[in-house]
Amino acid sequence: MNFTSDVKKEMINHGVKDSAARLSEMSAFIRTCGTFGVKDGQPTFFLVSETENVAEYFMSQFSKIFNAELFVTHATRDRMSGRDKLLLQCPPAAAAEVLKTLRLVAKNGELRKGISASLLSDEGKEIAYIRGAFLGGGSCTLPMDNGTTGYHLEVVFSDKKTAKDFCLVLSEFEILAKLAERKETFVVYIKSKEQISDFLAVIGAHNALKKLSELVERRDEANRTNRARNCMAGNADKAAIAAVKQVVALKRLEESGDITLLSEELKQLVKARLDNPSMSLQELADKLRVSKSCLNHRMRKLMAMAALKEETNG
Repeated sequence: MNFTSDVKKEMINHGVKDSAARLSEMSAFIRTCGTFGVKDGQPTFFLVSETENVAEYFMSQFSKIFNAELFVTHATRDRMSGRDKLLLQCPPAAAAEVLKTLRLVAKNGELRKGISASLLSDEGKEIAYIRGAFLGGGSCTLPMDNGTTGYHLEVVFSDKKTAKDFCLVLSEFEILAKLAERKETFVVYIKSKEQISDFLAVIGAHNALKKLSELVERRDEANRTNRARNCMAGNADKAAIAAVKQVVALKRLEESGDITLLSEELKQLVKARLDNPSMSLQELADKLRVSKSCLNHRMRKLMAMAALKEETNG
């Protein structure tokens, strides 16, 4: 089961109980997964759902609201996703009243663009509308889903005005979504893991939120480990380059005979470095039983002498 299915299953298990909010949820669901038309001069619609338990949930909610039954006309398999699609139809005699009650048609009988304010008159209705829209046309993928590499949540609408209104609804909960046009649809989407977390909290998908938080923590820890490993590798490379430069410079001093003029401590360092070209400065310091800062000071003196010698010979 993918993350979208997990989220929707949890939402269904905590269904909307308030009758007024239930209308908002149903309206959003039909808006996002419904196809509208006219038959014998009367408006009609049918719904498409890829998730059986979502279809069952809304069939039950529809029955409670309208005392009528959505019925399954047939099931098809989507070639692209490989999922079964259930087609639900509203009883033709009830369709006009249903669309009117759910504020989906305007006074002239045409499909309304945008979301009716009556469906969003309080916070409970706003949350219910967000729930219904996600259940009908939403999806959420995480980096672990189907080889995806990023966080992505989206809800698809058929008209731009409704999609814009939905963005405004989300902004009431400080969720900042973006809007994009995809073929003949309008997609409200979120890519920030923090904003997706806020979305899941709003719709009450707390188990899914916990799963997301655990994934984020694992990935953040892995990223921290990788950064530390890369930093260590980078430091090791720098240390190796520095060691090579030191060996070359000290050999130059040795070949010039100037080694004999050095103090005993510097002679010991020259010998230790030439005998151990791959050792770090800390390892050399430990070997000579001095502090790293002391060793650094001595090495800088030797490198300065070697540089001066090269300039003089040049």
